[in-house]
Amino acid sequence: MLRYYLYLLRKKTKPSIARTYFNTSFTSNKKKKRILIKSGLILSPESTIVPPFYFEFGNIKLQGNIFINANCNFLDNAEITIKNKTMIGPNVTLTTVSHHTDPNLRHGANIISPIAIGENVWIGAGAVVLPGITIGDNSVIAANSVVTADVPANCLYAGTPATFKREC
Repeated sequence: MLRYYLYLLRKKTKPSIARTYFNTSFTSNKKKKRILIKSGLILSPESTIVPPFYFEFGNIKLQGNIFINANCNFLDNAEITIKNKTMIGPNVTLTTVSHHTDPNLRHGANIISPIAIGENVWIGAGAVVLPGITIGDNSVIAANSVVTADVPANCLYAGTPATFKREC
């Protein structure tokens, strides 16, 4: 409990400290969220995140009633925006960073691009969303899919790479 008050007194908290506190503390979810907010995350009070939850920089906006299940990895070098009523299954990876395929460029600058997820989206367990992807409102990403291109609204995408299956 003392750790909580020490972190609360700070104006900002390092994301690594907030992540560790969130994943290992036995305090209330409300207190855990306050520490996440101090690390840069923008969370609405209705949002639910089930630990363990991994993020790097705090470039995450959860806008509304969002559910993020256990063991999710958000590589948030660029901003990740998730809108109201979205559900994210366990073991989902959202990554805003990648590397060049050219071996001469691979160890240089990273490719960084934001991810935007619309309202009422469902991302199934184990899915991976790559940098620069936008997922439209009311869409579904099936479990274990790899999203490599934008997903329009009201669609079901599945597979590796994820492809259109039908309208929702």
